[in-house]
Amino acid sequence: MLAMSSLGAISVTMPVHAATDAEVNALRDEVKELKQLVQKLSDQQKTALSVSAPTTIPVAPANPTPPVSKPGWMAMSDGQTQVKLYGNVRADATYDFKGSNGSISNGANYPLNKDDPKQDSLNVSAATSRIGLDITRPTQYGDLTGKIEADFMGGNGDNGNGTFRVRHAYMSLGKWLAGQTTSPFVNTDTSPETVDFNGAIGTGTTRTVQVRYTQPINAQQKILVALEGGDVEKAGNAAGGSRFPALTARYDFKTTDNKGLLQLHGLAHENRVAPKDSASEEKFGWGVGVGGKYDLTPQDSVVANYYHVKGDGRYLLYSNSAYAYDTTTQDINLGEFDSAVIGYQRKWSPILRSTFAIGGIQYKDDSIYANSNLTSTSYNKEIYNALVNLIWNPVKNIDLGAEYTYGQRETFAGDKGDYSRVNLLAKYSF
Repeated sequence: MLAMSSLGAISVTMPVHAATDAEVNALRDEVKELKQLVQKLSDQQKTALSVSAPTTIPVAPANPTPPVSKPGWMAMSDGQTQVKLYGNVRADATYDFKGSNGSISNGANYPLNKDDPKQDSLNVSAATSRIGLDITRPTQYGDLTGKIEADFMGGNGDNGNGTFRVRHAYMSLGKWLAGQTTSPFVNTDTSPETVDFNGAIGTGTTRTVQVRYTQPINAQQKILVALEGGDVEKAGNAAGGSRFPALTARYDFKTTDNKGLLQLHGLAHENRVAPKDSASEEKFGWGVGVGGKYDLTPQDSVVANYYHVKGDGRYLLYSNSAYAYDTTTQDINLGEFDSAVIGYQRKWSPILRSTFAIGGIQYKDDSIYANSNLTSTSYNKEIYNALVNLIWNPVKNIDLGAEYTYGQRETFAGDKGDYSRVNLLAKYSF
């Protein structure tokens, strides 16, 4: 009985197990088919996307990121150009004890002693005030920069008068500059600081319309070469003028500690008189110069420069005309001179500084040029001045200065003129 019961149980159980295994196998097959179907659909979708996807269109590069405005600069509406306004409000007063020329500037034509000139003369001016605008904009070639600067010394700027005058107007990109600015031939970097608006005799401040190229040699050296336009020099008694631009050059060398600066200057241009097309006379004018500045200590520095020039009266202050033109022989007789300026500068404290300087020009007097000007009272054989000043900076951007100057000039005929003056200055820079 027991054996038969066991056999019955086995016979009942076996069909159940068989049914379960069949279902599992069927389920596995269905899952496998489902996976294959999903994979097939996925492959078809990838193929369709690769066929129907449009050609990729290059995206235009975004505009350059607007530059971050530097302190004191204003961004323009284009988001790229920045400008900075600067300048100064300045008032000058001079009191001439002797030999007044009726101007707040040192002059080359103050009265001769033989003429019993007036003394004790006061002159004032605010025409030396200036205003300027610096401009910069990034480009793929570097920053494009520009400058526009003007004052009111275009004419007689003394005693309440003044005429608007362009000082600088140029643009610069990379190594190139075009427009009006200081000539490479002049010595502004190696001239002493003065209260007088123009500076010591023999100083150069000439600004010309030019195309200039600057070539750095290394961190301490560079060369500047410029072609400068404008009528280089006219004689008052003849028409004419230069046909070609003046060629100027400057070499700069700075010491690695930035205490010293050496500059070499060069000039070449044509002097030409052509009262009519059939009568033209040309003479070559040239000049060379050397200047230097050195900081002896953080408080003391010396500056000096020297020039030798023939056939030019444009670049250095208080020089005569470039030549004397003989209307009879139609000859151009060139003037030739040497100039020198030396100065010592001292910072007494963070708010007090001084300069002592002497400068002068001396012409070669054994020449046809000298003999042609024996009767002229405005052409000088030699002229010099010496000055000492004290400048106080009581608050930021304010300068108050006082300067004493003594000078003398001598004509080719040997007549002398002396002048003695005090120059006062008040200036607010912004």
